Amino acid sequence: MAGIYYKTALLLIFFGHGIIYSVILAVRFLKTKEVSQKWLAMLIFLATLYITPWMLGHSGWYAKDGYREFLFFVPFHQLFLIGPIVYFYVQSLIRSEFKLERRDYLHFAPAGFYFIYSLIVFIVDFWILDEFYFYSDYRDKDLSPWYQITGTFSMLSYTVLSYKNYLSYKSRILDEVSFADSIKFNWLKRFLLALALILSLRVIFMIALPNWGDFGLKWWYYVSFACIFYYITFAGYTNSIWTSLAYQLPSLTPAPEVDTKTKELRSIEVDEWKKKINSYVIDQRAYKNPRLTLQDLANHLETNPRTISQSINQGFNMNFNDYVNEARLTEVKTRMEQGDHHKYTLLSIALDCGFNSKSTFNRVFKFQTNMTPNAYLKMLENIGAKS
Repeated sequence: MAGIYYKTALLLIFFGHGIIYSVILAVRFLKTKEVSQKWLAMLIFLATLYITPWMLGHSGWYAKDGYREFLFFVPFHQLFLIGPIVYFYVQSLIRSEFKLERRDYLHFAPAGFYFIYSLIVFIVDFWILDEFYFYSDYRDKDLSPWYQITGTFSMLSYTVLSYKNYLSYKSRILDEVSFADSIKFNWLKRFLLALALILSLRVIFMIALPNWGDFGLKWWYYVSFACIFYYITFAGYTNSIWTSLAYQLPSLTPAPEVDTKTKELRSIEVDEWKKKINSYVIDQRAYKNPRLTLQDLANHLETNPRTISQSINQGFNMNFNDYVNEARLTEVKTRMEQGDHHKYTLLSIALDCGFNSKSTFNRVFKFQTNMTPNAYLKMLENIGAKS
């Protein structure tokens, strides 16, 4: 008995935290109207429901009248609902104006059918027959192999789809803003990796232990699930505090007026635009604006973002983000060579040149020079000593 209570108590800790965080995020959504917090609250709540049968089952609920019926008839495992919630959570992070459209509700159809199925089972067994018909085998329908397998496939499909959207978003921000590092949503990448880990463990357990109703050995999967989702809960909650302050792109799809099949610019056109771009970004030091965007540059040059993006891609073999950061880095290196680092900190120089954080500056510096800023300074000092 001690082992049973221990297993219940451990899952109860995760259960309690899940309920608390889902409520906190729901309240925050009502106050801030930040849509991503609503979706995260729902996802955490579903994860909390997911571990409930195992938590209560190890306390002997499946063996007691009344308690057993509660576990049987309440559909705690909403496997068809978790996938769409993950997908819409990702969408709400990468699109600040995200709202469900009519066609989006189709994603909830499988979950709706399963809820109807669960309702029919409850009505027949509990009200009409007043005896177990569907549950004559005394096995929880949530743990049926067909449901666990199709539910896994559903979650896997939505995770892959969400990852593709993340890659598309990441690619676009590199072409549209000069501060991509601050809005790459590293949290989003970690979130998707955590989901991938959960799904991998799930598949491993399904292959090794196909009987999903085996409480003894499957408990380890649920503990692993609870631990990973606790990380998602805490990290997602922390991310929700500052993510609303980040710059977000209006959409992942091209603007209506943009023809995505536009042919590449001719060399003479690229050369002309390169001069105009360099004139504004470098000569006029537009790179010093830490929030410089492709749209800003297009507006100044009185053209469209597509033309500027193509010119930078074809003319400089870089995306917009790398092009502007290279200009910033060039000035930083010039000021270091002039000895400005003796008067100011490297960070203050970097910020003055347009970098918006120390981490971005260090990453760009290492990528461009294969050296850290301090190593570069030592190299300059050695060169000065020899001369």
